Amino acid sequence: MPWARLYVYKMNYVFVIALTFCVCSASTAFNINQKNGWWRNLLSVLALAAGQGLLYWLGSLLGGAFMHLFEKYSKIVVIILCFMITFRMVMDTLKIKNGKNLFFIDKPKQIIILAIALGINALIAGLIAGEAFLPLFGKTTPLYIFGIALIWGLIGISTKFTPAKLLVNSLLNVLAALAVLATGLVAIF
Repeated sequence: MPWARLYVYKMNYVFVIALTFCVCSASTAFNINQKNGWWRNLLSVLALAAGQGLLYWLGSLLGGAFMHLFEKYSKIVVIILCFMITFRMVMDTLKIKNGKNLFFIDKPKQIIILAIALGINALIAGLIAGEAFLPLFGKTTPLYIFGIALIWGLIGISTKFTPAKLLVNSLLNVLAALAVLATGLVAIF
């Protein structure tokens, strides 16, 4: 069934795009403070995107170590972990809407902590990177995640900050969360 394979391939792109949207939300506040130059914002976005790819890769290594024990229940594991990611994204949506999700970076240590915090969903997704679960693009998935997160971050720092942008970010975050859950449901079938 070539049409089914094409559909799953498209859903993989949707999953990665939705998974990395948090970089756009986090980089929303980078250009509020005018003392940070464009290059510093770009380096911050590069660090966030690298954190997404790196934590996905670490999650795939961790999942490769023990997830083979759950291959019998692979469909249930995929939907549970996709639901966990969706739940975390919906909780983040509430923070975005209230403006509590604005990050002002003063020190390099803060960007590293932010990259790790944003990469938790990618780490969870990496756990199910095995062939029996949700392999996405195989070994090149961290590169796809890095590239798409970088694009999201560039969108985040290049658009002007307004209160309406917070509402748009929260709406897009909910849609991204639903896309992650939909991908998990498609993986069941």
